[in-house]
Amino acid sequence: MNDREKLNHSRLLFERGEYEPARKQLELITTREPNIRLEVLLTFLVLLDHVTENDKLLAVADEGIELATLLKNESVKIYLLGKRCSFLVSELSNLSYRKGNLILASRLFGWIGFSLEVDKKEYEEIEEKIRSLEMEIDDTLRLVLEKAEGSSDHMFRGHIFSTVGDIYSQKYFTQKLIYQNGGRFKSKIANIYYVRRWNIERYLYTKEARIKIDHSSSSCIQYFKKSIDEFSFAGKKSEQAYAIYNLAVKYLLFNNFQKAKKLLSESRIIANSIQEKRLLAKIDQLELEVADKNRHVHDYVGEAGLDLPRGVRLHR
Repeated sequence: MNDREKLNHSRLLFERGEYEPARKQLELITTREPNIRLEVLLTFLVLLDHVTENDKLLAVADEGIELATLLKNESVKIYLLGKRCSFLVSELSNLSYRKGNLILASRLFGWIGFSLEVDKKEYEEIEEKIRSLEMEIDDTLRLVLEKAEGSSDHMFRGHIFSTVGDIYSQKYFTQKLIYQNGGRFKSKIANIYYVRRWNIERYLYTKEARIKIDHSSSSCIQYFKKSIDEFSFAGKKSEQAYAIYNLAVKYLLFNNFQKAKKLLSESRIIANSIQEKRLLAKIDQLELEVADKNRHVHDYVGEAGLDLPRGVRLHR
């Protein structure tokens, strides 16, 4: 097979749900021809693991932005800038988690501050990195939204608004981590199921923090709704059904189970009408999670080893 055939075969495997073979097929493509290479990178964005391979995703987005700039493909460039912004928020979240662990360690050994000089140095580096990331994320987000709002291409706008919705969803959880303030007692309260279930935990944050957190959740919902409208205007039923499904995912994360259930029904009607079998399987699974009402939240952080010290994580 030539490189174009390998790319098409990889996409076919992905559509069948054969993700590992699809990735292996994609990795066999070595061409540096800009157009094909850009398509390879765009396919990698959906095949790489968004929990454990964030560094690779950032590298893919950076190379893609360079190629899109070279090819003068402005829409793909903006799309990739949006994706890069999303990956930067993931990096921000990981750094905030690590910063929180270092603060916890310093409190446990309060009489000596940081237990090791290397911990103190790492904390200071993380603080600086977080400040830099927050500025870059905000600047990139403004640029991406400016380009989307100025476009008349419904498909382009739909994809960008979906990406922005995802970014605000990530910001919501990152802000909950960053602005968390309290010892063991508050942590125990925050982990009580009904405190989480009815979003009572928000009152464990300061008023200023609540405003930021609420803005992120409402912006997430706002941009996914805009995305759904854009795909509807474009007549793209598959993309519309997926956007509705993704908004249902967000409502589940925000503990609004009634709206999640309603949206899944809407997504199912569209998916059935176009025989979108892969989406129908995802809807079946999410309906079970909605019925469970977040009683058994999946621990992706623990499974991926992201809660371990960096030296241990690398050898996991």
